[in-house]
Amino acid sequence: MVQPVTTTALASAAQPQPSRRPRRIVALAAALTAALTLGLAPAAHAGIWPPDPAAVVADQPTADARLAARVGSLAGSKLGKALSIEVTDVASGAQVYGRKTVLARVPASNQKLLTAVAALEALGPDRVFTTAVKRTGRSRTVTFVSGGDPALTNAKIRDLATQTAAALRAKAPAKSKGKHVVHVRLDDSLFRGATKHASWRYGGYPNRIIRPVRATLRTVGSSSDSARSATSYYMKRLKKDLPRGWVVKFGGKVTSTSAKARPVASVTSEPVGELVARMLRVSDNEVAEVLFRHLAVDAGYTATFRGGAKATTRTLKRLGVDVTGLTVVDGSGLSPANRVRTTTMTSLLTVAADAAAHPRLSQLLFSDTSLPIAGRTGSLHSGYYRFTSQAARCAQGAVVAKTGTLEHEQALSGYTVGADGRLKAFSIMVNSLPRGDKAVQDARQRIDEIAAAVHGCS
Repeated sequence: MVQPVTTTALASAAQPQPSRRPRRIVALAAALTAALTLGLAPAAHAGIWPPDPAAVVADQPTADARLAARVGSLAGSKLGKALSIEVTDVASGAQVYGRKTVLARVPASNQKLLTAVAALEALGPDRVFTTAVKRTGRSRTVTFVSGGDPALTNAKIRDLATQTAAALRAKAPAKSKGKHVVHVRLDDSLFRGATKHASWRYGGYPNRIIRPVRATLRTVGSSSDSARSATSYYMKRLKKDLPRGWVVKFGGKVTSTSAKARPVASVTSEPVGELVARMLRVSDNEVAEVLFRHLAVDAGYTATFRGGAKATTRTLKRLGVDVTGLTVVDGSGLSPANRVRTTTMTSLLTVAADAAAHPRLSQLLFSDTSLPIAGRTGSLHSGYYRFTSQAARCAQGAVVAKTGTLEHEQALSGYTVGADGRLKAFSIMVNSLPRGDKAVQDARQRIDEIAAAVHGCS
């Protein structure tokens, strides 16, 4: 069954977490930290990984040949013909193994790696998005202005209501006859166009893993209009915070807010870095699509699917990522119309590992709260039966990678330290899988075993 990936669904799925880091995770973290400290650009830093030369196998071509032979033997069965694999030595940029790398595949949620890198580069990890309540002068008409927070909590909405009530009471006449009526309008105009992509498939399936994409996504509830839901809750809390006799009414939706309006209340989202980390760890579709639209806004495009695609592609090109054959349709990977080569994925991962040139990328992607750790965290947790087979178990805690699942597609792209002590970037994508749970689980198991082989498991 396709894994649930909405914020709400994953929050309710309590995954067991280790009370302390397993030894293998510590070792991987140390190796990756060393790699980042040295700044592993594919050409400029060739040969300086790892820091201890004794850790490198003396005959590098032989080590690579063994890795390639093992990966090739695993790729030869169970995954069908629509399989592409790329394994790259990060320090040198050299291909260690390649299979059908010129064919662009449906990446499923591996698409989120593109969104993550683009967001960290263009928006920056410290950027926050502000949800505000504004009014003009002493008016009792206020506007709830959606600012693109993909995880607006009830606590934040209550805070908005409390701030607004204090501002309204402070400006209210000491003595006045009749009721005080407050009109609340909703400005949800930051994002434009379709709220769901036409290519998102499976009938009702997308509705269970992503709500219509709007400039406010409330963490509670499953309303198709999350911005309106947030506004309704805000009005309820505002009425509670105002004195008895005050009335709060909905004033309708507006498509803009006066430039003269000033905020009487505001709250901010988590920083982009934290949003990206969660998006990668639990494959949060809603965060991905909201960041996708923020990329469009930041680049000066309209905040639509098309605008996000243009902004993402432009940012990746600017970073030097190989975008040959790339087709970006959405930010989450829900669309089967996305197309990515495995070479694009390893190019992106290699660029992101260059701490000297791109510290904002490397520090977050290698964080143990970001990309899932094999058998330990997020969508690679053993509770999802990841890295649990005999052939893959030895790589638990030693692979960090982004998963990808659609009905007929599976993908895994990330990093591991090979048996030669050198950091490897890999991308595995398989398309055209048969329908059904067994096909999905079998494909995941074999993909895990291929990633384990890159690590050096035999």
